[in-house]
Amino acid sequence: MARLIATGLERRVGRRVTVENRPGGTGAAAGEALKYGGADGTMVAFMPSPSLVARLFTPSYPFDPMTDLAPITTAGTYIDAFAVSPKIEARTVAEYVAWLKGGEAGRNKIGATATDAMLQYYTRALGREFGVPMEGQAFRGTAPLVNDMEAGRVPAGVAGLTSFLVAHRGNRVRILATSGSKRVSVAPDLPTAAEAGYPGLTMEEWYGFFAAASMPPALVDLWNGALVATLQDKEVREQLAQLGLEVETSTPAVCADRLAAHMKKWQATLQALGMKPTL
Repeated sequence: MARLIATGLERRVGRRVTVENRPGGTGAAAGEALKYGGADGTMVAFMPSPSLVARLFTPSYPFDPMTDLAPITTAGTYIDAFAVSPKIEARTVAEYVAWLKGGEAGRNKIGATATDAMLQYYTRALGREFGVPMEGQAFRGTAPLVNDMEAGRVPAGVAGLTSFLVAHRGNRVRILATSGSKRVSVAPDLPTAAEAGYPGLTMEEWYGFFAAASMPPALVDLWNGALVATLQDKEVREQLAQLGLEVETSTPAVCADRLAAHMKKWQATLQALGMKPTL
C-alpha cells in the first residue's frame, strides 16, 4: 500500500519519494524513527492503528502516539481476517472450532504479526469466543506467518485483511471470516465474524499518516494537502480498495481526535478482557 501511495505522491509533487520498510512487531520501529527524527519534514510514517494502541499494553513501548507523533491524515479503514492453514479441512469458523476441540494438543496455536502484548489480546478474545484457551505465537511480519501457515506449522492466524488477501487468493492461507461489520466489496464471498456466529470478534481498524511531533505545523499542513489529494486520486483509491483499504482522509485535527477516541475505546476493551492498560 505504501508503494502505491508513494508512486501517486511522486506524480503529484514532482519529487522522488522513497519507501523504507521498518519491520517489527506492530510497526513500533516506524513510530520510534519519528520520535528521534523527521522534524525537517522529510519523513512521515504510514501506520495502522494497532501500532498506536500497542502503547496501552506495555510501558516499554518505544514511542507514545499522543506525545511523540503529529497526526497528518487518516488514510483509510481496514479489517482483520481470521485464516487457517490449507492443511486444515475447515471451511468455516464453526468447522475450525470443531477441529480445535476435537484433536491433540497444539491445535490451539494462533499466529499474529503483533507485539507480545497485542498477541495476548488476540488470544484472550479468540479464546473467549471459541471456548478454548489459545496459545499465541508472534511473527515479525506477514511473510513468515503465511509461510508457516502454508506449511501447516501454524494452524491459524490473525492479520489485517490487506495482509492476508493476496495469500488467500493464492491458496496459501484460507480466510474464514473478517472482523468488519459488513462484507467487503473486494472479497464479497468472505463472511463477517458476526455472520459466522462470533459477533464478539467484530472490530474495524484504520491507517494514518503521522509526522514527528516536532515538525512545524506549516509542514504538517503541506503534507496533509499532498497526501489527501494523492489518496483521493481515483486510480490510487481503486488500487488500495483491491488490497482491502477503504480510503478515508481527514484534516490533521480530525485525525488527532480519532486517535484520542481510538485510544480511549481500546482502554475500555482491554479492561473488559481483564487486561490492565498502561495509560
